[in-house]
Amino acid sequence: MRRRLGVLAGFWLAAAVALSAGGGPQDPVPAPAPRAAGAKVTFVRLGDGKPAPVHARARLLSLAVERGETPTPFLEPGLFRATYEAVLVLPARERVRFRIDGRGTATLHVNGEQVLGGPLRAGKPLESPAEVRLKKGDNELRVVFESQAMGDGQFRLHWSGAGFGFEPIAPERLAFAADDADLANGERLQQGQHLFAERRCARCHDYALSPRIGESAYGELDQSAPDLRTVGSRAHGPWLAAWLRAPHTIRPDATMPEFELTDAECDDVAAWLGSLGAPPPAPTFAAEDAPKGRVLFRQLGCVACHQFGEAPAAEPALAARIALAHVPQKWHAAALVAYLRDPRAYHRDVRMPDLRLSPTEAHQLAAFLLAGTSAVLPASRGDAERGRRIAQQQRCGICHDLDLPLDDRPFRRLQNLNAARGCLAEQPHDHDAPDHYLSADQRAALRAFLVHATTAPFRRAPLDYAQRHLHAQRCTACHGSDGVPSTWARWAAVAGAKEPLPKDQDPVAQGVPALTWVGAKLQPSWLLRFVAGEQASPRPWLVARMPAFPRHGGPIVTGLLRAHGYGDKDEPPGAADVQTARHGERLVQAGTGFGCVLCHALGDKPATQVFEREGIELLTARGRLRHEYYTRWLLDPLRLDPDARMTKYADDKGHTAITDVLDGDASKQFEAIWQYLGSRREERR
Repeated sequence: MRRRLGVLAGFWLAAAVALSAGGGPQDPVPAPAPRAAGAKVTFVRLGDGKPAPVHARARLLSLAVERGETPTPFLEPGLFRATYEAVLVLPARERVRFRIDGRGTATLHVNGEQVLGGPLRAGKPLESPAEVRLKKGDNELRVVFESQAMGDGQFRLHWSGAGFGFEPIAPERLAFAADDADLANGERLQQGQHLFAERRCARCHDYALSPRIGESAYGELDQSAPDLRTVGSRAHGPWLAAWLRAPHTIRPDATMPEFELTDAECDDVAAWLGSLGAPPPAPTFAAEDAPKGRVLFRQLGCVACHQFGEAPAAEPALAARIALAHVPQKWHAAALVAYLRDPRAYHRDVRMPDLRLSPTEAHQLAAFLLAGTSAVLPASRGDAERGRRIAQQQRCGICHDLDLPLDDRPFRRLQNLNAARGCLAEQPHDHDAPDHYLSADQRAALRAFLVHATTAPFRRAPLDYAQRHLHAQRCTACHGSDGVPSTWARWAAVAGAKEPLPKDQDPVAQGVPALTWVGAKLQPSWLLRFVAGEQASPRPWLVARMPAFPRHGGPIVTGLLRAHGYGDKDEPPGAADVQTARHGERLVQAGTGFGCVLCHALGDKPATQVFEREGIELLTARGRLRHEYYTRWLLDPLRLDPDARMTKYADDKGHTAITDVLDGDASKQFEAIWQYLGSRREERR
């Protein structure tokens, strides 16, 4: 990215010098238009007369849609066309080949000329018959893909050139105009849908007859707020009163709106909520628990999402982390320990992930968080019975589990909403509506989405869901993606500049993997089990751990697969080739091969000479990895992951230094290792 920006900057500087050399006043050289990484994609439903196009941002030039799905929730399922437009920026001229795999029909234009086109069939990719010349600087790419008749299909664009085989074009190599008006409209709709689900709009403004919110795709409209039937056992009364008065002053990203209640009414409701359950006996914290909890807070990556006891951060990504200064004001100690162990116990849609903490870890983290120095809140002395009546009048039970009767709802149904009034007004309280503290852009997004509110949430669009929820679930807080470091890595860089960080507090040193290629890297069934918390980590040495996402994980995984152009099925394993496997057995050993067993365990045999950090146990590769990704990785690990510790064994001509096995052909040797690992897995079964 820095090199590409340097090339562009050099071009504009040279142009400015050339113009000024002519003498006399010159018109100012226009600044280059701002760009964003990725591609612009336009979806159109075919066979509908004059369909309205839907625009979105794409990371990759690939896509998959299965029957019953749609590439975007703003398009009815069925036959569709997707047009991808991007600029491929190169530092020098290159000669490359292109290939498209998939099902459907596709064409590829490069700099205005068609280089590929035709039907796509499984196992029969389209491939350019001759090399395509790409120029230095901008190269315009345009891919047009049409699905099959039932609306399903897939395509994956690959390229190959000097020194690299067929592979997807990395997202950071692609660019499009950042100020594209069509894309802005498309992203506004996407943001509106996410806000509509996140703020639980349909719980108050329901549908006239059908569909019901429980029938929405992935149950997204049926998200719940915390169960408050025993909230008094978890939260302190004064904090509940402060939260009711102004939730967004405590947590700016709160989804809880502010109701037009007086201070006395907030005290009354807090008194009633505080009476719902008694706090359990407080645990005893030893003097060493809080310091150990501070270390865990860093080791487990809590710092990626939260700030606690830090000076204000200058970098926007670090400043946007959720502050935890209010924790001592809010939590009863025993309840906080229980919450850290099982965040979903009283809120199934909580954004806090399940880190699967041990009792000791939860105890130490709670000791650290409760040792903070937050201001003491004034005592709250309200009338509990009045508070119960107010909670019923405000219909708190619509979003929260509460033992309160719900009478008829006075809220307008979705079809009858006036988008200039109520929650979407600039001053919601003027319309007797709660204040969600929506920005002008957020209100505009929700107003734009309301036109689609009766259809879009009920269409299965996993690609769109994953795009929204990768951000909502803060996946990039711990994982880098598309050449951009994670929030945790940025924190480690800032903290490490002040004092050296232990390896177990640095995600790069630990080897926390990036998300860039995950949908093309891992077998779908393995990835799904891992994200749901049902699969052990292949990196048992990591102190950091992958949280479990049993509710959102499934559709996110599906969306990741679709973005890379894949369906839900694993690659067929196939029987191992015994003769080829014998070469592979030799190649993994030290002395006769690449020495893989020095850094990697092989079955029950541990690694013999680990350098910097251990590698993943080798036999897991056949169950985890796609064959194509495995081959790309061994040919050039650093091309896939700049932080890789893996040695590159193949030269740019596809040969290795081990010339007495399979004539030194890197591809054949790496395939032999793959076959050997497969044969060992078969033996273990």
